[in-house]
Amino acid sequence: MAGTLVTALGSSALAAEAFSDLATLRHMLRFEAGLALAAAEAGLIPARVAPVIAKACDPALYDPPSLAAAARRAATLTVPLVKALTAEVAKRDAAAAAFVHWGATSQDVLDTAMVLQIGEAMPPLLKELDGIVEAFAVLAREHRATPMLGRTLLQPATPLALGQKIAGWASDIDRAARRLKASFAETQIVQFGGASGSLSALGPKAEQVMVLLAGHVGLGLPPAPWFTQRVRVAALAQDAALVVGALAKAARDISLMMQVEVGEASEPSGPGRGGSSTMPHKRNPVGAALILAAAQRAPMLAATIVSAMPQEHERALGGWQAEWPTLAALIETLGSAVQAMAEVAPGLAIDADAMQANMDATDGAVLAERATFLLAATMGKQKAGALVEKALAQSAVGGGSFVEA
Repeated sequence: MAGTLVTALGSSALAAEAFSDLATLRHMLRFEAGLALAAAEAGLIPARVAPVIAKACDPALYDPPSLAAAARRAATLTVPLVKALTAEVAKRDAAAAAFVHWGATSQDVLDTAMVLQIGEAMPPLLKELDGIVEAFAVLAREHRATPMLGRTLLQPATPLALGQKIAGWASDIDRAARRLKASFAETQIVQFGGASGSLSALGPKAEQVMVLLAGHVGLGLPPAPWFTQRVRVAALAQDAALVVGALAKAARDISLMMQVEVGEASEPSGPGRGGSSTMPHKRNPVGAALILAAAQRAPMLAATIVSAMPQEHERALGGWQAEWPTLAALIETLGSAVQAMAEVAPGLAIDADAMQANMDATDGAVLAERATFLLAATMGKQKAGALVEKALAQSAVGGGSFVEA
C-alpha cells in the first residue's frame, strides 16, 4: 500500500485509520473471538477454550508484514492469520488450538471485518456531512436576497439569489447523504456461511451460532449468507461516489467564484492554507482542489465494485477479492472530500459588492430577458424581442448601457 505521504491528498486520517493494519487485525480477530464465544455458548466447543482463544485475539501479538507476504501465497489474509492465531492459542493451551476458526471460512472473516471497518469509518463522515449541509443552509438563508449573476455555459445569464445557488448545493449533498446513510445501514450485517454457505459443519446449531456471533461482533443478521450477493456492497460504493460528486459540484462553483477576476467568494484562510511554493501572493482554493481530486477517483473505484458483482456460484474467484482494497480506497477518498468541505462550508466568505459589480459590468444586458417580457405585455413578444435585440446591438456597438439604449 502507498504510504501516508503519497495518500495525504487522497484520504482523511479518520477514514484511513479504519483501514489501517491495526484496525484490520482488530476486526478480523474480533470475528474469531466472537466465533469462539458463540460456538462455546451453543455447546459446539468446550466452554473453557473460548476465553483462551479470545485472549489470543490481541492484534498487538501479530506481525502485519509477515501476514501480508503469506496472504499473497494463499490469496487470502485469513489463512495466515488463522495459522498465526492457532499457534498463539497453542502457546497458552494446546488443546484449545484445535477449536480456532470453528466452522468458518476465509470469506466469513474478511467480509465481516470489512463490514466492521465500514462501521468504524462511516458514522463520523455522515455526521460531518450533516454539518456541511447545515453550514450551507445557514449561508443560504443569510443570502436569500443577495443578487448575483447567473451563469450558463460559463457566460453571464439572468441574475438569481446567491441563497438559491447555495441551497442547491445543500439539497443535493443532503440527498446523496441520505442515500449513503441507508446503504450504509444495509451493510451492517454479519457474514457467516462456512465452506459454501450451508454451514453444514455446525449441523443443527448453525443458526444459533450465527445469532450469537452477530451479537458478539455487534452486527445485524442477514436473511442468509451473502458470499456472492453483493448488491449491498455495490450500493454503498455507488452512494459514496454520489456524495463525492455532490460535494464536487459545490467545490467547482466555489473555485470559479474565487478566481481573482470574479472575486465573489473565498475559502477560509489560515496559516499555510492555500499558499504557493513560489508565489507569495497566491491564495489557492485548496479545499476545492482536494474535493475535485476525489471526484476524479471515486466514480472509477465505485465502478470496480459494481463490475465485481457477477460472482460465480457460491464463492467467487477474483470478484470479492477485488472489493476490499477498492472499497477502502473509495471510503478514504470520500473521507478526504468530506473533511475538506467540512472546513470550507462554515468558513466560506462572500463578497456581495463584487457580485453587484460583476452584474453592473454587463451594463444591464443580463436584464434583456426581463425587458422582453415586460415589453411583451403591451406590444407582443415578437415586437418586444426585436426592440430588445436592437437595444443590445446599439449598446454593443457604442459601448453604452443596454438600459439607456
